[in-house]
Amino acid sequence: MTTNPAELVSARAGDHVALVVDGERELRVADWTARSEELAARLAPVRTALRHDDWIEHAVAAVAVHLAGGTVLGLPPALPEDETRARLAECGVGQVLPGPLGDAAGARDDDVAEILYTSGTTGRPKAVAVPVANLTYGHEGRGKLFTGVDGVLAAVPLGTNAGHSALMTAMTAPATTHVLTDLGPENVARMLDKLRVPMAIVPPSTATRMVAHGWHERYDLSGLRALMLGSAPVPMATVARLMEALPGVRIVIGYGSTESAPAFVHRPIETAPTEADEGLLGLPSAGTEVKITDTGEICLRSAAPRRRYLNDPAADESTFRDGWTHMGDLGELDGEGRLRVFDRAADVITAGGRRISSLRVEHALHWHPEVVEAAAFEGPEGVTAAVVLRSPVPEDELRAFAADRLEPAERPARYVVTGSLPRGPIGKTLKRLLAG
Repeated sequence: MTTNPAELVSARAGDHVALVVDGERELRVADWTARSEELAARLAPVRTALRHDDWIEHAVAAVAVHLAGGTVLGLPPALPEDETRARLAECGVGQVLPGPLGDAAGARDDDVAEILYTSGTTGRPKAVAVPVANLTYGHEGRGKLFTGVDGVLAAVPLGTNAGHSALMTAMTAPATTHVLTDLGPENVARMLDKLRVPMAIVPPSTATRMVAHGWHERYDLSGLRALMLGSAPVPMATVARLMEALPGVRIVIGYGSTESAPAFVHRPIETAPTEADEGLLGLPSAGTEVKITDTGEICLRSAAPRRRYLNDPAADESTFRDGWTHMGDLGELDGEGRLRVFDRAADVITAGGRRISSLRVEHALHWHPEVVEAAAFEGPEGVTAAVVLRSPVPEDELRAFAADRLEPAERPARYVVTGSLPRGPIGKTLKRLLAG
């Protein structure tokens, strides 16, 4: 039984290329192991923050910390300095890499392998403590997902939960994991053209902007065989346009969270979706259970040892109850056991005497050919929609478009045209900043 994430790397063939950055720099297993062992000999077994802006240095340091018996805290390169200081204090960090090495004093928890922060869509990001047994749970099955695939592009940010998953893929999968420094939608499309990898993992916001600007058609993405979209709700307009431009590519949408992993729900898209498919997330993956509470909240669980919030017993008790992870999302299960999400509970809009799904409003607007992105939230007049447009569109046209797809109470009373939407590290829209 694997007891340390570092063993996942050392168990691999030494000549295997585990990680490639920007299609140019590679990290082989033998080098990864040797460099990590050398660094580990100089580390203290305490909570250690990684402030690298380079994927390879981050990967080497992460395994070194595990080898030394410490806990890894990844910090996104673009994290503001005040938030960085707050996380270092909150997590009891004893050493920061890169930085001078010497005697380090800090918190130590033999059970915690990683500390990951949530996306912070509804408030300040929360620190999630990941036990070693949770981190390594089911790693054999995770690797099998990429059997027969020689390369996968994970277009996700370093130092985030999604970036952590990319490194776990590099540790466990027989395929080479490709990562990028520039995560702009055009560069993602350009690198898919250049790398010709058969599989890619792309955040929905990146895919949506890539499609809206036509980058998926301007670059040759015919090398793709599978495209996975997860970490945030996916507009079916985006999926439909991808399927039209990329026939033969298997598109899968996923649903989970930093808190619930490895519990996961997924849906392979078999036919071109319509607006009736909005919010349909699919069936639980193997080993995952789903239930809906009396209040309509979605809950997930698996057999893996559960995660917990760090130093926040009140939030811990609220989210992790009776063996289930309460997701903070509202939804329902259909007769086939498929999960459909209604909305994030904190994002539900009250208008016209009823509860309105902000996701339903946003996804309806995404079907307009000139809408790049949309975010719906509750304003003084009711439903308000912030939209990013590819080219100018009269407001009357947007209103008429919404009237054809939404019920009267759901239609935005006000439109705000903006150049961009506020986003967190993984690309999720921070609607609380719009509403505020």
